Amino acid sequence: PDLPALRTHAADDALKLIVSSLYTNRDQGKVIKGDLQITPKVTSVVLDVTPPQATVQDCVNDEHWLVYKTSGELWNDKPGGRHNTTATVKRINDSWKVSTFTLEASGTC
Repeated sequence: PDLPALRTHAADDALKLIVSSLYTNRDQGKVIKGDLQITPKVTSVVLDVTPPQATVQDCVNDEHWLVYKTSGELWNDKPGGRHNTTATVKRINDSWKVSTFTLEASGTC
């Protein structure tokens, strides 16, 4: 949760959610391992607002992004899935950062 690189790519509510989730996972002894498959596509861009922003759609596949205990055992036997995801990215300090995102339930795409 303290990794500076997080702040390079995320801001606002997205950063708060990610950091909070990482703290919660650490406190509960959870470790995430595997490959997260993403294929984001920009669906709209609005440049005449401050800051400029874009909407990004994806079908995030976390079938191989599993939760483990710090001992190495699987946390549970729930498989991952495909999640419809919408993100708003904003141009902040000369870089694009995810500001908000919605990750829908498994099986939504």
